[in-house]
Amino acid sequence: MKKIVLVLITALAVINCKEEQKVDVEYVINKFKEFADKREKVSYNIHAIDSFANSDEVSIKNGFAFIDRNDKDTTLGYSFYSKIDDNPTEYVFDKGVRFLISKSDKTYEAEERTNEVALRRKGGDMVVKEIFHLDTIFYKSVALNETDKNYVLKYKYKNDSTLNISNYATSVELTKDNFFPIKITTTYEIIGNRSFNQMILNNVKINEETNNSIEGYKDEFKHYKLIQPEKEERQVNPLLTKDLPKIDLPDLFNSNETIRLPFDKLTLIDFWEVWCGYCIVAFPEVENLKNKYPTQLKVIGIVTNDIVKAKELIKLKKTPYQNLIGNDELKKTFAVNSWPRYFLVDKNGILIKEYFGFTEQIEKDIKEIIKIP
Repeated sequence: MKKIVLVLITALAVINCKEEQKVDVEYVINKFKEFADKREKVSYNIHAIDSFANSDEVSIKNGFAFIDRNDKDTTLGYSFYSKIDDNPTEYVFDKGVRFLISKSDKTYEAEERTNEVALRRKGGDMVVKEIFHLDTIFYKSVALNETDKNYVLKYKYKNDSTLNISNYATSVELTKDNFFPIKITTTYEIIGNRSFNQMILNNVKINEETNNSIEGYKDEFKHYKLIQPEKEERQVNPLLTKDLPKIDLPDLFNSNETIRLPFDKLTLIDFWEVWCGYCIVAFPEVENLKNKYPTQLKVIGIVTNDIVKAKELIKLKKTPYQNLIGNDELKKTFAVNSWPRYFLVDKNGILIKEYFGFTEQIEKDIKEIIKIP
């Protein structure tokens, strides 16, 4: 009888244990945090794929990264070393400084980087932040899928009407044995054009499994020659202070109607493209200038690529100023190779100012030109 009771108690304990270990989103996220908190050092090989909205270009990178947790680092919370295959430069980020190392000529550059966004390029694109942190705040919903060996968290996010981003989703695939992210996939659409990013990690080594260290990587180049990076000096636009040539461009919504530039009043020209988030964010600022100086200022937008999507975007944003269709020759004439780009042309048709991105200086210059205190 005692044996029967003991068996029943054991069986009930097993059942209760299974009930307590119900696998759901909360369970997986908590287990991830439990394991992530114990990760001090991680190394891995990475295969990264990027395809971009409004472009047929696909970027494929293979590389290696080593990450060393550093809770005192206020930028990332860790230091890292990274190397991209077929790229001779190696990268180290430690204590707010990024090092760009060339072993072939035994030199290195050092630059302060205290902004996470600035670290996403030049080596930072091999770093997977989901190793230590999962999103617990910004998602709209999260669901859980399960395979034989892995859990897959599927995040969905709210549409961003400012940048016209929709259907934004990320999936994070975690191993069941140590809840390590081995695949992160992100997709979203910009005006119906799909963008895709995927990072696949393999040959993962955690803590004592890896013998690497940031100090070890830094020791490798401490005797190299420190060189100062060349400062990129913007060339003076050849059109500045000169008469703008007569330019005929078709209207965005009526290609049979041709508009001639310049006008006989102060004009702000806005070069933008559909894929340019900063361009779209600045639309309300440009519109505000048009509304504040309706009689003194003419505003013209110029877009060159993806005209169908550009029309949809202008309708969606209800942008009130006129937009024209540009071309590659026009971009060469204005020396436009980054977006957004703004130009002020005075009433005599002379290009007097150029701006690399929207800035408060635009309105200051407008006020000075039209003599508003």
